[in-house]
Amino acid sequence: MNLGVISEPINFLGDPNTARASVIAANVWRGIPFVAISLLAGLQTIPQSLNEAAALDGATSWQRFTKITLPLLTPIIAVVMTFSVLFTFTDFQLIYVLTRGGPVNATHLMATLSFQRAIPGGQLGEGAAIAVAMIPFLLAAILFSFFGLQRRKWQQGGGD
Repeated sequence: MNLGVISEPINFLGDPNTARASVIAANVWRGIPFVAISLLAGLQTIPQSLNEAAALDGATSWQRFTKITLPLLTPIIAVVMTFSVLFTFTDFQLIYVLTRGGPVNATHLMATLSFQRAIPGGQLGEGAAIAVAMIPFLLAAILFSFFGLQRRKWQQGGGD
């Protein structure tokens, strides 16, 4: 405000739109180390000889990335994305600490909504039903990743 960039303070967790963006930014910030370390581990499993052979054959850096590195990292990316989706979907503490699902229920996840209905709200059955309703979504995410990886094995000739 002193620099004249904004005219009033920004209510990051009080406005529904900025609260949602703030929670998303916090979740991404919190997930970056997991993704970075997982991808680093995957990069270290790629034999350097493949990149050297491609470079000797005249492949550019972009071609080596798209034809060697990215295909070999695809299974790790699939697993990391599956874990990220599962962690985000069932995340309770981040939402509860920052906004408790508000303002105007803009940042609720099924986990926080289930807790809110069951414990403070006293509707244990409704809270349990919401918690059980998460299972098909989580199962769908897991199966999507699993069958995607199985398809890649079949395409590469590894397995029946």
